[in-house]
Amino acid sequence: MIEIREAREEDRESAIRLLWKAFEATTNYDDYLKQEWIERWNNPEKENYAYVAVDKGKVVSSLSFFTTSEHEQIIRGASVRFAGVWGVTTDAAYRRRGLVKKLFDISFPRMREEKASLSILDPFHRPFYEKFSFALSEKRTRHIFNRGQIRAGKTRDDIIIREAKDPEDRKTIQQVERSMIRFGSRFFSSDGPLDYVMKNGIMHILEDKNGPVGCVWFNFTRGPPFTPPELTVSMSRYTSDDVFPSIVELVRNYSANVSKITWWADADVPVRHYFTDIHQPESHMLGSMMMRVVDLEDYCHSIKIPEETSEKVTIELNDDQCPWNTGVYTLIPDGGNLRAERSNSEPEISLNAFQLSEMIGGITPPTLLRSLQEIKCNAETAKRLDKMFPADTFVSYVRF
Repeated sequence: MIEIREAREEDRESAIRLLWKAFEATTNYDDYLKQEWIERWNNPEKENYAYVAVDKGKVVSSLSFFTTSEHEQIIRGASVRFAGVWGVTTDAAYRRRGLVKKLFDISFPRMREEKASLSILDPFHRPFYEKFSFALSEKRTRHIFNRGQIRAGKTRDDIIIREAKDPEDRKTIQQVERSMIRFGSRFFSSDGPLDYVMKNGIMHILEDKNGPVGCVWFNFTRGPPFTPPELTVSMSRYTSDDVFPSIVELVRNYSANVSKITWWADADVPVRHYFTDIHQPESHMLGSMMMRVVDLEDYCHSIKIPEETSEKVTIELNDDQCPWNTGVYTLIPDGGNLRAERSNSEPEISLNAFQLSEMIGGITPPTLLRSLQEIKCNAETAKRLDKMFPADTFVSYVRF
């Protein structure tokens, strides 16, 4: 019989091998074991948890998650603690037996126990995770072009650009990243990922007399033989819009002898404004992270909403995998805060857990969900929900 339980140290070797087969089997296994994340697997003292399905002493399915601290993210205007799900896989011989569902069934209560009101993951297949009530919540862009297709901007003469090499530069980059919450919710880079990008590429910091105002990362990859390299640009963050032209000019300088430029950016970053040719460059709206509410009352208490929002809405929620959420609630705005109180009132809208996740995810506001027939309520109720949960552009600066 397959046992579903929290992971133990004795499971480590079997679980790591399962993850290697699922995600990186093209790499050398011995090299794989040297990756820094190996130590994070099932390390509750550092808020990393793992749950496994075990058959005859062998791990055949696995689900891991970490919980965030207060300073690592701003979601809907506040530091909302969440559980980041990663390493979800099942041995090929054991698939289609509902093992991942069983792992989520025992993981969600632990997430709630660890005070995570929200869960976020990066899916391999969106419909698979919709079954567990995760909804798309992220927007970011990828632009592909060559140097001749991007023009120079009007740069600031007072900006100094330097390369980030010192560990102390991590704090500077994180400071710039936090300024991006003016565009929407963000999960910020931690020290580990920043160490990686500084060692595996060229990270620049832009500063003026008052301190850091921007950053951007470059990485060159070799193309086919006898062809120029390709350039990847990422982590283009800036504290105010007048800094961005200097980032564009730096990209142009680095792209002098490359065959192709791929620029990953937040959806609000105006890369296309600088294209000279609007037909040849490729711009893709991407973003894959998905959200799910783990504890509705705590989530509502944690976030901020527009201060002018004043009208209540009573909802009925049915949540099979997080049954503590099931019930009728009145959502009560209170000067920029939101309360979810258990209620005996007649609900104005009935939601399942997936519909709730769609509503709070930020990609599709409630009025649009209603128009798309994803939720059922009258137009006035949808408008009041819109005021509580307006469109919000979430971006995770850490891929997990």
